[in-house]
Amino acid sequence: MTEHSRYALRENTPLAVGLALCGIALFTPVFAAGKIAEGTVPALVLVWLRFFGGALTLGAAGIVKGAPEGGYISRHWRVHLLRAAFAIGGLGGMIYAGAVLPVADAAAIGLTKGMMAIGLAALILRETVVARHWLSGVFCALGALLVVRSVSGDAGAAAGVPADGVLAALIGAFCMACEALVIRYLAQREGTVVMLTYVNCAAALLLGVPVLWIALHQGIDWSVAGWFVLLGPCAIIGQSFNVAAYRRAGAATLAPVGYAWVLFAALLGYLLFNEVPALEAGAGAALIVLGGLILTLKWPLRGLKGRA
Repeated sequence: MTEHSRYALRENTPLAVGLALCGIALFTPVFAAGKIAEGTVPALVLVWLRFFGGALTLGAAGIVKGAPEGGYISRHWRVHLLRAAFAIGGLGGMIYAGAVLPVADAAAIGLTKGMMAIGLAALILRETVVARHWLSGVFCALGALLVVRSVSGDAGAAAGVPADGVLAALIGAFCMACEALVIRYLAQREGTVVMLTYVNCAAALLLGVPVLWIALHQGIDWSVAGWFVLLGPCAIIGQSFNVAAYRRAGAATLAPVGYAWVLFAALLGYLLFNEVPALEAGAGAALIVLGGLILTLKWPLRGLKGRA
């Protein structure tokens, strides 16, 4: 059995979409950390706490269950480091954008990662991108836009848009799209525990020095910041779902599913911040569901083409 065939599973788009949705739901509070912190914890520290908490979680699991089969040594360590860099850029960009922009606006810009991932999957991974992928992406994007509009309303319409926040959101979206491709590559060649261990430990180590500098020169209220270590276990479970999803479907297929994040964000906003979704949000949710159905249900286009 080859390394690739050991970890690559049979394509199963409906199951992959369901797993991806579970991962998105668990990552929602992670991406909302900036708003939850209300500016009391720097964005870079929040990113480090998320990865440090993830590393602690994996370490505890390793003590209880032992090392994975084959150990932790990976010949793809360079690819793991690349993924860690993209993960830092993606999470950091979105948390910072959410701190300086209205959260809904930051999310709207971040949603461009789906279409970026489709294009990158076709360009770099040579995955086949058909009309179904693009049509699904269009419906999901339109639905996400409606939900974002319903949540944001006219708040901040006259306040202007900080350029650094827009740039951070775009960089975050691009990094998340790139990470999706790297996850697809690694998920077919590595075990889940190895993938999670490398990205969390590498990211925590890479950010250790900047966070130490912030602690020494600016100060950190650890009585507040310490609670955000809990983002780590939440993200680990979410990442496990993501890895399982990418073992069963390509990056181009799963990219549009990411637009469902705005639905979970709207729900979180309602539960924690009393943000009541309007009728417009319902229409957006319907479009996202329609996009998901287009993605998961196979159209008999091939048969019709054969008859023509």
